[in-house]
Amino acid sequence: MLVPGSAGAINPVSFSSVGDMSIAREYPGGARLQDGRVLIAGGVSNSSNQDTAEIFDPKTNTFTLLDAHMSAQRYGPAVAALPDGRILLAGGADAGNELTSAEVFNPATKSFSPVGSLSAGRDSAVTEPLPDGRVLVAGGHGSGGNNLDSSEIFDPKTNSFSPGPTLPVKAYGVAGAVISGGRILFAGGFGGNPSDYLASAFVFDPSGNTLSGVGPLPGRIYGGAGASLPQGRALVAGGFDESVGDEIKTSSIFDPATNSFSSAGIGLLNHAREEAAAVELADGRVLVAGGYDAGSVGSVASAEVLSVPSNAFKAKLKGRKIIFTVSNEGVASAADSSAKFATTAKKKKPKLVKTTSKHGGPGKIKVKVKLTKAGSAKLAEKGKLTIKAAYTPDGGLAAVKKLKLRS
Repeated sequence: MLVPGSAGAINPVSFSSVGDMSIAREYPGGARLQDGRVLIAGGVSNSSNQDTAEIFDPKTNTFTLLDAHMSAQRYGPAVAALPDGRILLAGGADAGNELTSAEVFNPATKSFSPVGSLSAGRDSAVTEPLPDGRVLVAGGHGSGGNNLDSSEIFDPKTNSFSPGPTLPVKAYGVAGAVISGGRILFAGGFGGNPSDYLASAFVFDPSGNTLSGVGPLPGRIYGGAGASLPQGRALVAGGFDESVGDEIKTSSIFDPATNSFSSAGIGLLNHAREEAAAVELADGRVLVAGGYDAGSVGSVASAEVLSVPSNAFKAKLKGRKIIFTVSNEGVASAADSSAKFATTAKKKKPKLVKTTSKHGGPGKIKVKVKLTKAGSAKLAEKGKLTIKAAYTPDGGLAAVKKLKLRS
C-alpha cells in the first residue's frame, strides 16, 4: 500500500481544485446557506481589509461577488449559520482594531443588517453552532494584543450575546468544528508567547458545559481550517506548522471514537494555506477557500474541495464467509453484532463472533466469520446468529450492515 502523498500514491481522501474566489482572502469566514451554497465573507486581501462577501455554488464550483457590503471591514470575523437561514458575522478586525460590532446576512434579500454587539472585540475566534441554535464565539485575538480565553454566545431569538464558558487556554488561530453529540472541537492555534504554537486539542460539551482534553494534533499548528465531516468526525486542513516553519499542505481527521487525529490516507491540499475558510457542504464534502501563503502569493484566491471516498458496499454470506463488494480500497470486517464500529456503540453483550478483518478492494473482499464457543452454541440452539459486516474505505468513514448467519 502506497504512502499518502508519495510519488504515484492514490490518496482516497483527496482535494480537487474549484474556481477561484473573486477576491483573494486571508482570514475570511464562511458558512453554508440553507440552499447548499456557501457564504465567504471578509478577510484581508494583500493588506486591504475587506467588507465584501461572495457566494460559492457547489453545483457550478464557482464564486459570485455580492453587490452588498458588510457594515465594517472584518478581518478574521466570526461567521456561522443560524437556524432561520441568516448568517451571523461578528467581530473581526479592521485597520488593527478588534471589533465588537455584529451583523447578519439575509440570503433572501442579499443584505446585511446590524444585531447586538460582542462584549469584547475579537478576531480569529472559534465560531460554531450549538445544538439549541445559538452560536458559540470563543477565544481569539483581543484588543491590546491580548489573546482571549473568554467566550460569548449569540442567541438568534434576541439577536444578542451573553457570556460563555472560559477556555483552558488563551489562543487564536484555533481550528474549530462540530463533532458527534453537538460537541465542539478546538485544535492547535497560537498561545501568544514566543514559539507558543499549540498541538493541544480539547472538546467542549454544551450539554454539561464541560471541557475535556483529547489527543494532540500531528504537529504544532496555527491557523488550520476546521470543518465537520460525516459521522461526527472533523477535518483540520493546512495551517502553519511550527516544526516546518511554513504553511503546509497536509491535513488530519479527528475521530471522536478514538479521541485522536490521523493524517493517514489524506491527500495533500493543492495549495499550502493558513487561516483559510473551511465549510462542510451538504453532500459531506468540504470547501477550503482562501488563506495565506507567505512563500507564494500572499493572500490566496484559490479554493478546493475535499472528497471522502464512498463507504457504500454490498455484503452477502456464502457459508461462513462474507463476500464484500466495494468501490474503494479499504478494510472489510466481520464482527459480533454488539461490536463497536465508529459511532455504533451499544450495550456490551457476550462476544459471539471473533472480529476478523481484511484489507483489499476495489472489487470483492472475502472475510471469514469466526465464532467463539458461545457463538457456536447459540447458533446451534437458535439456528441463526446476527453478525456485523463493516467496511471502512482508506481514510474514509465506516459503514455497517447486519447479516443473519444460519446453521
